[in-house]
Amino acid sequence: MKVNYEFYQNKNDKITKEEDLILKFSEKFNKDIEQLENEATLDEILALSKIRENILSWYPFKEDSRILEVGANIGELTGLLCEKAKEVVAVEDNKTKAEMIAKRHQIKNNLEVIAGRIQDIKFEKKFNYIILIGFFESKDVYFKETIDILMNYLTDDGIILLAMDNKLGIKYFSKTDKTGITVANPVDTQFINIDDICDYFQKIGFEGINIYYPMPDWKLTNAIFTDLRPISKSDLSRNVLYNSEDTIIFYDENVVYRELLNSKNKIAKNFANSFLIEISKQKQNNDIKFVSFANMRKPEYRIKTIMKEGYVYKYPASKESVRHIEETKENIDIIKSAGLKTLDSYNEKGIISEFSPEKTLDEIIIELFKNDKRDEAINLMKNFQNEIKEKLQEGSIENNVFERYNIKVEKEELNKMYFLKNGLWDLIFQNCFYINQEFYFYDQEWKEENLPIDFIIYRAIKYFTRLKKYISDEELYDILEINSSMIKIFDELDDKIQEKIRNPIMWKLNTQGKSVMDLKRDTLTLNHQINLLNIEKNQKEQEIAQKDEQIIQKEQEIQNLRNQLNLVFNSTSWKITKPLRKLKGLTKE
Repeated sequence: MKVNYEFYQNKNDKITKEEDLILKFSEKFNKDIEQLENEATLDEILALSKIRENILSWYPFKEDSRILEVGANIGELTGLLCEKAKEVVAVEDNKTKAEMIAKRHQIKNNLEVIAGRIQDIKFEKKFNYIILIGFFESKDVYFKETIDILMNYLTDDGIILLAMDNKLGIKYFSKTDKTGITVANPVDTQFINIDDICDYFQKIGFEGINIYYPMPDWKLTNAIFTDLRPISKSDLSRNVLYNSEDTIIFYDENVVYRELLNSKNKIAKNFANSFLIEISKQKQNNDIKFVSFANMRKPEYRIKTIMKEGYVYKYPASKESVRHIEETKENIDIIKSAGLKTLDSYNEKGIISEFSPEKTLDEIIIELFKNDKRDEAINLMKNFQNEIKEKLQEGSIENNVFERYNIKVEKEELNKMYFLKNGLWDLIFQNCFYINQEFYFYDQEWKEENLPIDFIIYRAIKYFTRLKKYISDEELYDILEINSSMIKIFDELDDKIQEKIRNPIMWKLNTQGKSVMDLKRDTLTLNHQINLLNIEKNQKEQEIAQKDEQIIQKEQEIQNLRNQLNLVFNSTSWKITKPLRKLKGLTKE
């Protein structure tokens, strides 16, 4: 690793207070920030999380390539690029940040960090890739001027990868922070219109332009859609949103997306929060249609899914998740040996699934209900249940899943259950195709030994949210003979399994912030509390006032008595009878 200050002109070495805290944070912790759970803030996650690499970790970089990263910030993507290329040059005009990149990636022997502005740097070689991720969001950067300079350093078959926020992105209208200022001003000059970018590149001779749509944005990407595989309503769960603690949410982005997706004009993509643009002089034969990640999982369970023509591939997203892919391979073997059909296979790199154009089982069931074929739909679900029960090996009540998760279940209840040795608990209707009257399962990553089949069917019903419009969960539990007394226990088991898998940091980012309704509710609650306190205060004040009045009355009575005594003492009769009182001991003295 080499640091180059040759082109630095000492114009920019200041950092913000937040960036300074991040630098200190990164020096304090020498491990993945996601292992720190609730200690990290949103700013720290955005700076240091491996999830930042999702925007490019899937991209098929050519081997032995040279990469120029412009605007490397504090090296969020630099380490990934070093793993993908033969040589990486990271340019950052802020000296403090350049030093941070060097320290952060000091073991990368194929990295050179240059401190300085791209306008002041002269390169002797050209690059196969030029990376501009978030670079044009700075107000100090001029798009055309920068591109004209960079064109001198791109090989003839080179590719530019440019990520930027969309000035019409839904998130910029959907929330604010505690200051009352929106997260980003959609008409700010730092935002460049994507149409203007594409037009300019075409004007200077770049015909190969592919647009990708990262969600929720390019910073913490959880899914990437394309024009070959655009987002659908069933994909909205992949739009994993994130907020800071002080975010105020005006409305749910995904609700708006759902309405936009109902439009026949296919306008939803115009409101994506971010774009990733692949730009080259010749059209690229990139057959990637869709990419997804699993940000809501802990690193050891996180995978990336890449959809190409005809097949879907699943790979470990980190070194920690290699074991999880191996366990998924074992699950595929279990399915096949049981005589169940599957679309999944695997090789040494990961999982391979055949892409089926057929409808998934859940879509078929929904259609049957829509067309008033309720009995046919229910019979299909019963067949699904029987297929699993008949073919998967029976398990034992001993060392059952409830014991492992410390969930108390009465022996009488356990004896009513049918346990499966290999409980593939994600055998839900969405993970199954129904082709030629046969069930084809796929995407089975999870297994618990000695798991009741009732729990599997319970989850298939629980997560079939679209069906609730036509039939209640309770009715389905009854039809499929799910022990209703066990639902609360199944809820507890499901929660504990999910908690084991769930990434607490991303869960916190996804759930924090308050909606306008939350604020109204909090305001009403506080007003109610104030009213109760005022009532209590008034009662106390009335009691105090009554006490004060009683005291005044008593003091008045005392004064009246004193006045009466004074009248007596000053009277002529009192003075005349003084000798007599002395005899009887009744004098005033």
